[in-house]
Amino acid sequence: MKKIILIILGLTMFSCMQPLEKTSTKQNYVVKGTINGKFDDVIKIEYDEQTDSVEVINNTFLFEGEVSSPKAFHFVFDSITSSEVFYLENDTLIFDIIIDKVNVEDDYSNSFIISHLIGGETQKMKAEISSFLKATPKSKKNRDLIFNKMDSLIKVYPNHDYLGKVLTELSMKQDLLYHEVRGLVSKMNVDELNAQDVDILEKYQEKRRNFQIGSIVPDYELISITSETEYLKSELAAYTLIQFWNSWCKQCKSEQRELLEIYKRFNSEGFEIIGISLDANQEDWFTAVNQTSMPWKSLRVRNGFTGKMPTEMGILDLPQYYLLDQNGRIIEINLNLNELNSILLTLFN
Repeated sequence: MKKIILIILGLTMFSCMQPLEKTSTKQNYVVKGTINGKFDDVIKIEYDEQTDSVEVINNTFLFEGEVSSPKAFHFVFDSITSSEVFYLENDTLIFDIIIDKVNVEDDYSNSFIISHLIGGETQKMKAEISSFLKATPKSKKNRDLIFNKMDSLIKVYPNHDYLGKVLTELSMKQDLLYHEVRGLVSKMNVDELNAQDVDILEKYQEKRRNFQIGSIVPDYELISITSETEYLKSELAAYTLIQFWNSWCKQCKSEQRELLEIYKRFNSEGFEIIGISLDANQEDWFTAVNQTSMPWKSLRVRNGFTGKMPTEMGILDLPQYYLLDQNGRIIEINLNLNELNSILLTLFN
């Protein structure tokens, strides 16, 4: 979710991460390449809260140095422009940088095209993880696969900045449960990771600690389609699936028909669905509800993602599914719909 960082910056919980004993994995890095176009006499990189610069000679540059573990870095071109993130590691990284002038509405500015041509194990790892996660969507079964994948990588790279970032993302999307993230964190050399990433992860995890399987969800105040105040627990059946969604979530809409079949199958036995919209704009919500015409209750959180319920529960990525009992106790989180069907068969039989 693209708003994740903006929302997380508002969190104010304390950090409780216990780092492993430090282990040294000295990384002798080389970053070199060519730069073409109109540029300054020096080029800069920024990493680990420090900046390094070298002179550009005959359109080429060369950085050499040592870091204690793989570190995220980016090229810094001016006070507002920097590159995407790459990683200093025990390898030679080769780049080709092109600087050009672009005209946007009669205003000229510099355009920076950065190609990473060769080098670095992290690029291979990023491609591997990206492909794996794309093929492994949220589900109870896939939590084990994701945990095992991260566990195997952390065993090899216990102090790698990039794995810290991935773990933060998995936590915030709730692809992994609280205790699974804590287990993986305990295997990392936290002192070697990016301090800001660690802080973001810890503040988010402090929220998730209160909403594990077995926890009871508070009786949140919500808004009905007729703009009346309704309370979550007044709507709970024997078993209720909470679907967090909004009007622009394509996956939410694509799963509605399958949800409807499950609803028809188990509603008479005591199963309900409550769609909780995180639309900040009420008209967007009205339009989406009218288009889907689903038979279950649709409620909305005032102020969308920044409202009390999603803020306290850490809902930053959609859709999110919570299966609750009649007391609001969490039975499962982010079952896929096949798993939901199976668990309802078990519960009602």
